[in-house]
Amino acid sequence: RSEDQFQFAIVTDRTGGMRPGIFFKGVKKLNLLQPEFVMSVGDLIDGYTEDVTELDRQWDEFEGFIDTLQVPFFYTPGNHDITNAVMDSVYRARFGPTFYHFVYKDVLFMCLNSEDQFRGAGRGTISDDQYEYIKKTLAENEDVRWTMLFMHQPLWLQNDPKRWPDVEKLLADREHTVY
Repeated sequence: RSEDQFQFAIVTDRTGGMRPGIFFKGVKKLNLLQPEFVMSVGDLIDGYTEDVTELDRQWDEFEGFIDTLQVPFFYTPGNHDITNAVMDSVYRARFGPTFYHFVYKDVLFMCLNSEDQFRGAGRGTISDDQYEYIKKTLAENEDVRWTMLFMHQPLWLQNDPKRWPDVEKLLADREHTVY
């Protein structure tokens, strides 16, 4: 394997019919695979509440699933994770910014927040502030060999995703994949 090759894993949401024990079994399998890191695409808790005690319980439960993970885990918010200002505050207190990036082996990874205007399922967005962040990050990393964007909602399929069409224009002339 060449020095610039690597493997990472992507975990999907666990809402809408969770089966007890399945996610924990998945973590055990990820440890067997030993990717360099794991990316999420959101909806890690049931959410949809403003009860901080309940949100903390749900996040504690999720973090208990991944505390045995042997590689870094990167969070991306979904509509079940952030649907209101209270959930946004809890998320930020636990995990930091709701959108961010990193470069690994000359590949730009961008974790975006399709929930940045609290509109819920099927109504995700990219706000003006997030768009400016994306534009700046892409400009600062124009020479990477590939760009990977992770978000929860498929904004290209939704009505009025705010600045998403502008993001697509920024990506037009670069090698990229959107999850």
